Amino acid sequence: MRVLARRLGAGVAAVALLGGLAAPAHAAAYDYHPSDSDWSDCPRLPSNAQADTWSCIFIITVGGTMKLGKIEQEISKPLRITVAQGKLADGGSAAAFGSVKGDRMKVPGGLIGAPFEVPKLTDVYVETQGTGKVDAGPIFPTNVGIKIRMIHSLLGKKCYIGGDANPILLNPEITSLELTSIDGVAVFKATAKDSTFAVPKAAGCGLNWGLINTAVNTRAGLPSPSGNNTAEFQWFIRGKSYTELPDLAP
Repeated sequence: MRVLARRLGAGVAAVALLGGLAAPAHAAAYDYHPSDSDWSDCPRLPSNAQADTWSCIFIITVGGTMKLGKIEQEISKPLRITVAQGKLADGGSAAAFGSVKGDRMKVPGGLIGAPFEVPKLTDVYVETQGTGKVDAGPIFPTNVGIKIRMIHSLLGKKCYIGGDANPILLNPEITSLELTSIDGVAVFKATAKDSTFAVPKAAGCGLNWGLINTAVNTRAGLPSPSGNNTAEFQWFIRGKSYTELPDLAP
């Protein structure tokens, strides 16, 4: 995910100069409260990192929608992303992956789609996970890879859309940004959109991988090329210098 890429850096500067942009238009699905646990997944820095140039960046998605192929999913549960970026001893930039953690969400239409779904029997859930991929961007980390686990008794425990070797790479563009306060803590409130990412086929589904994979991909419309998928996110964003995280510095 182009988590806080160059466009966010420009937005932060605009907030500092202009006092804030328009607030997100839609109500959040999750009531977020900042806490010290936001920093629990900050990654340990590489041995050649210049620690005083690094920041841990925490993003929580509190609402929005995603369309992956034929599946349209409201983001009704929080999705937490933790990454870091800074300079190395040779002067170059680098990024470090912390985590991607998403609570399970129910897929509209279930295993076979409306109007044939049967409550509980055909219910399918999805869980977003990280792949460990992250790149250094001009200002902030970019290209955080995700994979989506599909959960149903017929699908087994290894049914994924995307994977460590072939992740889904989201590149959201910030469309609004506002510096605000929650419980007395300063946070950035943002909305972001993306329609450029591709979604690979599902793999590892069921005991008969070929048959069940084909069924899942037909149901979901996968693979789905760039331009056929969309995402809209409501974010809260925090950053913390590694000078305040000495246990994670080299």
